[in-house]
Amino acid sequence: MARKRRRRKKHKSRSPQPPDRDSNPTIPWLHGLAAMGDERWEEAITSFQRFLEMTGDDQSHPEDRRMVDQNLSACYLEQERYDESLAALDEVHRYTPDTPDIFHARGVILACAGRIPEAIAAFDALSRRWPRQARQLKVRNVIRQLRQIQNGKAPPGDYLVDYLQEQISHNTDLEDFHLIERKARRMIAANPRRSEGHFALGIACVESKRYPEALEAFLNAHDCNPKHPQTLYNLGYTCLKIGNPDQAIPWLECTLRQDSKCLPALFQLGIAYDQLDQRDKALGLWQQALKINPDYYPVQARLHEMGEGPEPAEPPLPPHTQQAHEVIPIVKAQMKRPKVYRNGGLKLTTDGKLGYTLEDSENRRNITAYAGGPFQVAHLQLKEDILDLMGLVKMLLRMINAENTRDVAVLAYYTDRPAFSYNVQFARGQQTGFDADGQFVVTEVPRFFKLRMDSDLSTPYGDPMQGMLLYLNRSQKTGVLVSTMGFGTPINRQASA
Repeated sequence: MARKRRRRKKHKSRSPQPPDRDSNPTIPWLHGLAAMGDERWEEAITSFQRFLEMTGDDQSHPEDRRMVDQNLSACYLEQERYDESLAALDEVHRYTPDTPDIFHARGVILACAGRIPEAIAAFDALSRRWPRQARQLKVRNVIRQLRQIQNGKAPPGDYLVDYLQEQISHNTDLEDFHLIERKARRMIAANPRRSEGHFALGIACVESKRYPEALEAFLNAHDCNPKHPQTLYNLGYTCLKIGNPDQAIPWLECTLRQDSKCLPALFQLGIAYDQLDQRDKALGLWQQALKINPDYYPVQARLHEMGEGPEPAEPPLPPHTQQAHEVIPIVKAQMKRPKVYRNGGLKLTTDGKLGYTLEDSENRRNITAYAGGPFQVAHLQLKEDILDLMGLVKMLLRMINAENTRDVAVLAYYTDRPAFSYNVQFARGQQTGFDADGQFVVTEVPRFFKLRMDSDLSTPYGDPMQGMLLYLNRSQKTGVLVSTMGFGTPINRQASA
């Protein structure tokens, strides 16, 4: 008798169910972190308060509640709601009493609030009880500055100016100029005689093409610090943007008297003379710039446009980029079921079991090869989740422990503007490389966004990360590719959120 063959029922693989946003406290927690990363403080506060409401009086996860209260304290501080910031810090103290972080945070809040004697007391206590941590945080220098303020030798707002200036350097790296303008105005209000606030305001106005306001801000910065070379240069640059080359020339010449090899000043001074029909002077300045750096592209391009030089030569590819070009075909040859995504000159080839390659026909330097899969594929439900993803990137870049990080990189593409690239590396706790081109606008949803992280950064959501995240948004379909190497479950849930 012939044996009947059993037909095997084919079971379609089910995609993982998205988390229940209304009942999962991880969702408001991560949303709060993302909002903090993008400095949307009120939104972050609402999310963290929602987390506390959802967890109620649950004492099973005190570490989670401690971190949320600590984040709430930081959000209130940035809004200058100092009493609420201190109250949230008191909640942190309730869960983990007597830690150096709490004493340091309390000192910072009190110093920003102008409550100088109380701030000194907090920093003094930190120095006595935890001398090693105090040395790492350079608390002795802080106390010295606060005592000068207390004795009337420095303005009361000096501490807040320095505190905000440190943040502005991070905002400048990410080119978040709307945040820079907000903080610059706070710095000016704290101490109008310090040049940093006026200068930062000028930079923010230049980036938003509000040149008359920028000129006024730079003039105020010059009144506070007449010898600052970057202020001198930006005064000349802004005069050119307004259409006053004759006013730009003295400022740019002052810049060159301080630094005769300042290539941007030589270039802009040449433009000023060219606009005044003094072509020989312009050519002389540009030739001088090429003697300093023969590969200075702006001058090469300008001379070529004027018929005074050859077409700018593309500098040779760096060795690591050449290696990537050699590796690309090898990685693609190992892909069993590759998927190809295109966006203009960009071509992304992925294989969930292996890795991905990124090629750019318009820029041979924009190339990536990764062969460390497998990947887990997930999808975003809402457009707002894209903003959360980018906000979390910013939070990681700000709060990252550099001593525990090998490499972090972010790359974004927009449909209606030039490509943006951001890249920062760390080695032995020190930043070893940085590159930014274009503008990272977290409030706008890009059509093509890639995030890559190779790190052993520890997070409170899972195991140390040892892998890569890759986000891809093509046309109207959104999606996330997440490396499964070393991630805990909560991170994977967030990727599917």
